[in-house]
Amino acid sequence: MRIAVIGAGLAGLVVARRLGDSGEVTVFEKSRGVGGRMATRYADDFEFDHGAQFFTARTPEFRAFLEPLINAGVVADWPARFVELSGSTVTASRQWGASHPHYVGVPRMNEVGKFLARGLEIRLKTAVSRIEKSAGGWQLLGTAGDDLGCFDWLVLATPAPQAAHLAADVPGFAAAACGQSSMRACFALLLGFDKPLDLGWQAALVRDADISWISVNSSKPGRTGLTALVVHSTNAWADAHLEEDTERLQQHLVDELGRVLGRDVSTATYCDLHRWRYANLDRTRGPEFFLERDSRLAACGDWYIRGRVEAAFTSAFELAGVFQEELAT
Repeated sequence: MRIAVIGAGLAGLVVARRLGDSGEVTVFEKSRGVGGRMATRYADDFEFDHGAQFFTARTPEFRAFLEPLINAGVVADWPARFVELSGSTVTASRQWGASHPHYVGVPRMNEVGKFLARGLEIRLKTAVSRIEKSAGGWQLLGTAGDDLGCFDWLVLATPAPQAAHLAADVPGFAAAACGQSSMRACFALLLGFDKPLDLGWQAALVRDADISWISVNSSKPGRTGLTALVVHSTNAWADAHLEEDTERLQQHLVDELGRVLGRDVSTATYCDLHRWRYANLDRTRGPEFFLERDSRLAACGDWYIRGRVEAAFTSAFELAGVFQEELAT
């Protein structure tokens, strides 16, 4: 049994690992690395976890999944001083603690994906541009029309719009698998400083501004680089300005951050902006994955549940369980 998984984010890696004993699994990833939004940007002496900032574990299944990663030192609790800001005013403050861990990858967020990718057959920098159903299974084609192989089962573990586009010729797929999902954009402002920056806290949820999140990335466990800030825009602001000039958007977020912090941050040694076109979504209602036995097509991702790391795991974990039952019959 040959199984193709498109997408090497957390959902794709989880489903690929769980199906490894059920068939020959190949993962296709258009980027040069694994992990999806559990990503890290390297720049000079700075490191930025510019996608997912942390994750929690609410279900027994996800806690059990994380246990070997914690034991291996790939995941650790981030005991940050957390504040809530209304504009520039602190409205709440608390210390994150062991009673409700806020986990991060160590020594950087992308280590989680690298750990899960071990032993898997993954083709990086390989974009699947077209899929075709034939009597022999699912034919995958690259951007130049090159043959990427024929597979008995196909699992789409990409963001919902990409999955819908790829399977546009599959009758009913977009409505059945992606109909309830509307993914939101986000900009990540990355700032590096060659001198320590004491804000009095390490993580902040921001309201009444065009930015929604600020973290001192360099305060996370295992980080050894210079002071690095990661600032996320609101989804609404990103959606409204997604295609506008990057330099102008970057300057606006720098100014907005300066207003919220009450200090000049334009002196940063390093400054860059990353556009996440598919970053988040509101809670959805419906199935946690898609699986159609007749066509041998499946899909999973956080977009079936909510824009959280645990949601990506849950969707993939539940899909793989049903998938294994299907293959066993």
